Amino acid sequence: MSSSPRHPATALLPLLMLLALLLGAAPARAAGITCSSASMSDLNFGNVNPLSSQTNATATLSYTCTNNDSHTHSALVCFHIGEPFGRQWNPRLMLAGSNTLQFQLYQDPGRTTIWGSLGFGSPTPRPIAIMLTGRASTNGTATLYGQVFGGQTSVIPGSYTDVYQNVDTAVSVNDVTGTTAPTTCDTNFVGIYFPFTVSATVTKQCTVTTGSNLNLGTVAPTATNVAGNTSVSVTCSNTTPYYVGLLPSNNNTAGAGVMSGTGGNTSTVPYQLYQNAGLTTIWGNTATATNAGNGVPGTGNGVAQSIPVYARAASADFPPDTYTDTVVVNVNY
Repeated sequence: MSSSPRHPATALLPLLMLLALLLGAAPARAAGITCSSASMSDLNFGNVNPLSSQTNATATLSYTCTNNDSHTHSALVCFHIGEPFGRQWNPRLMLAGSNTLQFQLYQDPGRTTIWGSLGFGSPTPRPIAIMLTGRASTNGTATLYGQVFGGQTSVIPGSYTDVYQNVDTAVSVNDVTGTTAPTTCDTNFVGIYFPFTVSATVTKQCTVTTGSNLNLGTVAPTATNVAGNTSVSVTCSNTTPYYVGLLPSNNNTAGAGVMSGTGGNTSTVPYQLYQNAGLTTIWGNTATATNAGNGVPGTGNGVAQSIPVYARAASADFPPDTYTDTVVVNVNY
């Protein structure tokens, strides 16, 4: 008995199944816009005067994004900045040990819109709308605007930093086909980061103001030991040691000055500057940045500190006139 011939399709079936399996195992390529890199320059505020107004600085974000599809795609690419270790974000804090300096990061030059991150509890990330034709790429930048707040007079001088690592930054892409980008950020994070460091150096500072003039009054020529007092106001940064010296116009470093008359009057009235109401401790100008000398020491706390000044003229036996002198107040720190 002769056997029937095998149907050709029966022999081809295993080959077709294998081909289908091989095609199914080929890697899929992501379509649409993706971003391959992002970086942020460090934000350095430089020297910050704690006694003056706010300090501004900027940094630059750079990124590269590509359309992997042959069709036009649009995306809202969002750059997220959280806060290290879940610290507070409004205001943000730079640290110098246990000391803090308040600052904030903004999206706009007016410094009104905080640059934050979805999922970190802070406000919105920085959105950038991108439209790319098929297989096209783009490189772009965005400015980060920083501000150290004014009015932080109690901040202690030192070097402050806030370090943003990979876990504190992220990029998300909300992609659609077409020429109109979405209007909201999402959490489709693409696995690239832009770590950076924020830094500032709070410097030691002092200012001095004088109140009313030290007036010995109107006295008779027979008067002796004529005394008076006034005060100076010194404001120094918190914990900053300072030493105040007084220097009469004759440059006598022991605080022994002379008051001059008016017009053609060549007479001068000697006087002595003192630190105390008892007029026993002279006040001169040998103070330095590290030693009081014959001046007055103090330690700043960020607010004005009033320091009394005393003077005495041993005798008023001089021609009648108005006698004056100018004393320079030197604050060493």
